[in-house]
Amino acid sequence: MKKIDYLCYFIVILTLITALVGIFYSTGGSRFVVQNIYGEIIELYGDGIYKYNSVLKAGGNKGTDLMTLIVAIVFAFFTALSKSSAKYKFWQAGALAGLLYYSSCLAFGVTFNRLFPIYVLLFSSCLFAMIFLINGLIKEDNLPQSLKDKSLKGTAIFLMVSGSSVLVWLEFILPAVITGQPLSIIEIYTTEPTFVLDLAIILPTYLGCGIALLKKKTIGYKLTPVLLTFITIIGFTVIGQNVFQTSMGIDIPIRELIGLVISFVVLGIIATILNAKFMKYIIK
Repeated sequence: MKKIDYLCYFIVILTLITALVGIFYSTGGSRFVVQNIYGEIIELYGDGIYKYNSVLKAGGNKGTDLMTLIVAIVFAFFTALSKSSAKYKFWQAGALAGLLYYSSCLAFGVTFNRLFPIYVLLFSSCLFAMIFLINGLIKEDNLPQSLKDKSLKGTAIFLMVSGSSVLVWLEFILPAVITGQPLSIIEIYTTEPTFVLDLAIILPTYLGCGIALLKKKTIGYKLTPVLLTFITIIGFTVIGQNVFQTSMGIDIPIRELIGLVISFVVLGIIATILNAKFMKYIIK
């Protein structure tokens, strides 16, 4: 077993800890309200590891925890099979991308709690494991010539559209920037890490991959299944988030339901189909 495999299984263990505690741990507390630094009244969840997070954030976190449990198990499965076929290596990297995103949101977006050292350790492990896996995928000769010669314009356009979907956050950012008022969804937080990750990393990565694929660059073909797998994870994660938030009595406006939930679910389904078609060419 390679050293990277040990690191991957360590990530699975850490993820199971954070996700299971997030879902099931309870302190028996109840919701309470506080005033944020902007003078707004915010209702906090008051129970479990997310007791000092807003009800909306806690519901989203629990939904993410549930879906991430599945991703962690699948990631372990792909890791075990990564030596048998290159396609499992691509899917392994894609699943790890989802875990890296998850860990970064925990480390930067959740109010401080007793799991913070685990969040940092998980984030660090995912970050360096991703570097090692992507570096390996780029160096390996794991793409058949038939794929390198094939034009995937539809997939390239889809990647660019998917990356551009994060521009939806500008709906919240621009009014706050123009008026000087706090973000409408800021609640008790000072910033939203998701905005930074999506606009600073996700957007340029997907646009760059799409352009590389259009130009038939090797890097484009190698990143495509990784990024498609990540979209699938995001698509199904928003379902879990919505289920938990609804169960907590949170009313999701139709506009946000369509723009932030249904749209990502549709992208996730399309990404899954395109990924399956792409992998038909990976026979090693």
